[in-house]
Amino acid sequence: MPVYHVRFTCAADYNARRLPYRPAHLAQLLALRDEKRVVAGGPEPDGSAAHIVYRVAGRVELEQLIANNEFQRAGLFVAHAARVFEDFVEPIERLPHDAGWKVTLVEGTPADRLRARSALMQLRAEKIVNLGGIFADGSALAVVRLADTAVAIAVLEAAGGWDAARLTARAWSQTL
Repeated sequence: MPVYHVRFTCAADYNARRLPYRPAHLAQLLALRDEKRVVAGGPEPDGSAAHIVYRVAGRVELEQLIANNEFQRAGLFVAHAARVFEDFVEPIERLPHDAGWKVTLVEGTPADRLRARSALMQLRAEKIVNLGGIFADGSALAVVRLADTAVAIAVLEAAGGWDAARLTARAWSQTL
């Protein structure tokens, strides 16, 4: 079943308005996680974006889930972009409810796709990468279990297949 990464652009007043909707939003995502349709999710700390990783049959189901998302219906998400993983590295563990892990999202195009995938698997085994993969367009995303963005990039580059000059990183609060 395809796995999609969806980046949601949040409304300018997201941080000010989200709290009343948050319990229903988390309950909805936890139910979807129990159904194995949500893999992970959480906001960027500054409230500018949120990310949800879905496992669904296809685009139609994905768009239905997005349309029914509590934050989407409340106008807290104002846009979204979805990408399908061609090669997905499963999470090393299921986070507890509302975990709030301080991690780093690293994105870019691997210098060597096979070595980069091998590096993701190695770092996952070492519990440094929680999940990630390579998209159909050749770009990649890794959730690195380090809060320091520069260190997260350096760790990926040192593992092989990644070139720091081709990567960007930003803080992420992995909630589930």
